[in-house]
Amino acid sequence: MNQDEVNTTLEEFCRKYLSPPAEEREVISKHYSDLQEILPGNEIFQSGSYVRETSVTPVHDLDIIWVLPEAFQVTGSKLFSSAKQGEPFYFDVKDPLQSLASILAEGYRKIGEEVEIDADQTHSVSIAFPKEKGFSIDVVPALKSGRKNRYGDDIYLVPEIQKMHRGNWAKKYSVSGGKIPWILSDPKGYIKQALNLNSNPSYRKSVKFAKVWKKSCNAGLTEFELKSFHLELVITNIFAQNKGINFYDAVCYFLKNMGQWLEKPAIPDMAESNIFVDSYLNEDKTGVQRKLAVDFASKALGEFINMPEEEREEVYSALRESLIANPPWPFAPNPSKINVSCKVKRSEKVKNPPSFKNIPKPFSKFQLEVLNGTRSMTSGEYLSKEYSLYFSPDINGLVYDEIRWLVVNNGLPALEMARIGGWRGNEFHFCEGDSDFKEEHTQYPGMHWVDCYAINKGVCVATGRFYVGIKDE
Repeated sequence: MNQDEVNTTLEEFCRKYLSPPAEEREVISKHYSDLQEILPGNEIFQSGSYVRETSVTPVHDLDIIWVLPEAFQVTGSKLFSSAKQGEPFYFDVKDPLQSLASILAEGYRKIGEEVEIDADQTHSVSIAFPKEKGFSIDVVPALKSGRKNRYGDDIYLVPEIQKMHRGNWAKKYSVSGGKIPWILSDPKGYIKQALNLNSNPSYRKSVKFAKVWKKSCNAGLTEFELKSFHLELVITNIFAQNKGINFYDAVCYFLKNMGQWLEKPAIPDMAESNIFVDSYLNEDKTGVQRKLAVDFASKALGEFINMPEEEREEVYSALRESLIANPPWPFAPNPSKINVSCKVKRSEKVKNPPSFKNIPKPFSKFQLEVLNGTRSMTSGEYLSKEYSLYFSPDINGLVYDEIRWLVVNNGLPALEMARIGGWRGNEFHFCEGDSDFKEEHTQYPGMHWVDCYAINKGVCVATGRFYVGIKDE
């Protein structure tokens, strides 16, 4: 394949394996339609990456803006106009949210939809769907600020906590003593900007790749993470300045200039130009974490530049290499080699098989065979699906604080069967419970592997790898 054909292949990869499939989009559309029926007369609209068409499958949440009724809008306008420049202002929306939660609970009851509604937050109402594990709707209250964006749409006021990572909400709420400041937000402006750039189909595909790359990159960072929306806006700026750029060139430009994107805050918020979307970069005060991210980008760029001009599977294999997470720990000089062993047993033979973490140590091979009906496996050996695998590191005499594992699913079958969610390799796992073992299950055909890392005082002192081949049966 020439470079144009490689670009087409990469775009096909993003379309087929990163984008929400038709069935997922249909489910989300139904949920939004149900919400509109439950809240007739209310002004609600979608915000976030899904409506911007830049989300990656699987979609875990749908962000909804709920414009508060007119009585609150007057109050919100007064608060905004009277606030001194630079001073936060506060607005208690607890009662409206509690009322909204009651309406939602009754509405979903009437349509027979099982939901779990969390109204204990001060900034939104969360709707979880137990039958769809991992998916929820977050309904965020908003006030009209009285300002308009460059497209003539309203700019809103939303609780500041809404712009933070969900994992930081509780901490922020606790530190603030329950008082959450409201800030300007322009969700419709970002939607319009993205949809305009979507005239070039490479735009949204490039954003999705950047988000998948970010997950792998973040696995190699400690106490600091790159944010999806920041990287989305980096890609947005690339396409705004280069209207006809294709996916391959955009991704190469994105990776090549990572040092520039991470050097300092540089992207003004559309709602308030003196606020920077990427101001979180200052949290990495020493710049060490950003340097690791730049190095990871260089690794991925190398894979792209040397992308084989051969068959689709070879291109995907190179792409796989560019997304496998780098260990976040420095390595000791001449790190020791860990001999990783693996025990195998058929999953379906025992309904509730005992876990290794429940077996006292030390234990003998005979004990394992009696308890679990296991056998030993050699690295690189092929076996069928529906097996449980128990990986164990030989760490006798090794001084360490913790054991970490990286599990990599390789090849096309994991992609074809589970899309990007089946292509593991961008997350470091703790071992099971208080043991040193890692439990996995055979599922996708191909040759996969696990890497084991022994960490002592933040330094990797030993490492080992074990290959597992799974037959296509």
